[in-house]
Amino acid sequence: MPENGTVVVDETDGSAFDRVRRIAVGAVDGWMLGPNGPYQNQGMIGADMVRGQVRTALLHLLELGLISIDEQRLNEMRMYKPWRDEDRG
Repeated sequence: MPENGTVVVDETDGSAFDRVRRIAVGAVDGWMLGPNGPYQNQGMIGADMVRGQVRTALLHLLELGLISIDEQRLNEMRMYKPWRDEDRG
């Protein structure tokens, strides 16, 4: 792993990342249209939609065992960036 803590991810079609992303998107689509999503809760603001989408995708991937949380590493982190550098412009 590079010193800055980032990992190079293969995002090409059919890659492992792409396959997991598709599963997460399916879970999010189900949430969006389901009883807890914005189509059934018209007053939901954008931030609540995003939080619901992220929560649903992470929970689904965790429940399937496709991802795990490294609690030791999480607990050892002193600080973390809440964004990706390339997304900050």
